[in-house]
Amino acid sequence: MSLALFKILNLIPKLIDKIGIEYTKRLLKSKGQVHSSLDIGKNTHLQIHPKIKNLTIKENVRWKTNNAIRMYEGATLIFEKDVYFSDYVSINCLDKIIVGENSWIGEGSKLYDHNHAFVTEPEYKWKVREFETAPIIIGKNVKIYSNVTILKGVTIGDNCIIGANVTLYKDIPANSIVINKSENIVKNIFEFKKGKSEKN
Repeated sequence: MSLALFKILNLIPKLIDKIGIEYTKRLLKSKGQVHSSLDIGKNTHLQIHPKIKNLTIKENVRWKTNNAIRMYEGATLIFEKDVYFSDYVSINCLDKIIVGENSWIGEGSKLYDHNHAFVTEPEYKWKVREFETAPIIIGKNVKIYSNVTILKGVTIGDNCIIGANVTLYKDIPANSIVINKSENIVKNIFEFKKGKSEKN
């Protein structure tokens, strides 16, 4: 293979990625007010209801690759100025989600402003197409680390740090640090094996 042909073949995936990014930006701009400074990575998955017009993306918003944004009919999604989110972030909006100015969302994090409704009488049954919703509000200067899950109805105050692997289901006051309290239990492998043998 000649060097010239190799260079051409190497350019094709980059060109496809660029076309995909520009298409994604055009689609987002058709759904509300999207600032021209928006910077996005490749492989953004969009699932946005055709009637949506309540998407707002302000100045200097940036997200990386392989992210997903889902907006259903009647939903409102707002990214304030200087919002950044990393790879594999999933935003799922049936009601309202607001991410405040200068806030950061880490890799693999997920936001859900809804969950499936269910009944317990005459027996337990969850509803496939019925949901309970409540807004998610993230304040200014919030740092959310990797693999955080934020559930419906949660408000995070300004200037908060949310540690990795936390699941948030209640409000967090401003100026708070939230950490996951799981423990690493370290034992000597020989003592651990001996203890199991003695029990048997």
